[in-house]
Amino acid sequence: MRKSVLSLGIIALSILVITSCSKNNDNELTKPTPTNSTLETYLKANADYVHSINGFYIVGSKKAPTNAETTAGTTGKDIFDHSVRLFSSFLDQDNDGKVDEDKKTLNQQMAKTVLFINGPLTMVDKISAASPQLTSKNIYGMSMQTDNWPYIKNYNGKGWSFDKLSSSTWRPTVFNALWEETFHTVTEAISRSDSDFAFTSGKKLRKFMDDDIAAGTYDISQQNKEEGGNYDKVTAVNEYIHQIWAINFAGHSAKLNAHQKKALDFMKTKKVPMTVNATYSKVIGKQIK
Repeated sequence: MRKSVLSLGIIALSILVITSCSKNNDNELTKPTPTNSTLETYLKANADYVHSINGFYIVGSKKAPTNAETTAGTTGKDIFDHSVRLFSSFLDQDNDGKVDEDKKTLNQQMAKTVLFINGPLTMVDKISAASPQLTSKNIYGMSMQTDNWPYIKNYNGKGWSFDKLSSSTWRPTVFNALWEETFHTVTEAISRSDSDFAFTSGKKLRKFMDDDIAAGTYDISQQNKEEGGNYDKVTAVNEYIHQIWAINFAGHSAKLNAHQKKALDFMKTKKVPMTVNATYSKVIGKQIK
């Protein structure tokens, strides 16, 4: 995601064990006492909505989104519910309301490595601030910051023109950040579970991007400049593969260059979900709160 406007929304969370929590005001962290209670208990105490897909947690805030580009009238519950449907669709490529057999491993990877937070930055920070107080699970937090990033209702990932992918700053003119952040969460989980899919130097996805840059056909320097030199290549790889995925989803894969097509083929080999149903109405898992 373009970091001057949108970022990956990644915060490290080392989460588990708490026992009793008391609800504080919106800007305060509920202070847990470490015991043998569960991550679920903690999330229920610190989020307005909690959903689990076989142990992969999605949480949300009831606060209305405030980003100026977000569709008027959108509620926090709208975004939370939509994120649940997107994740359900990623795991249910045949739309039968169940996790696909070949996506069960992905679901397990997500449950073991990542958590998704929908809400304003204060809420994202509130949950991420738990890391020094909790122990053990090393869950990595991904977020949709509803006060900073646009949520566009009825976005379907298609219907836009495209020439070529030459910069990390590229996005469709009309864009729903929730689609990107949920996809990033999926690929982050795979990266943290499969070393062959890592975004680090020497790994295949990184090499595809580095070769694209070396050929002069892809640029990350503009974004790095906009971010004061803090746009790291690990983040850039996850952004790169999302751009490629989005272009392929929209029907423009023929316009990808050779490096980008290699990355696309590699994602397919690793069983990254290649589609998402924009009108998916089923819900996998259960809402806990």
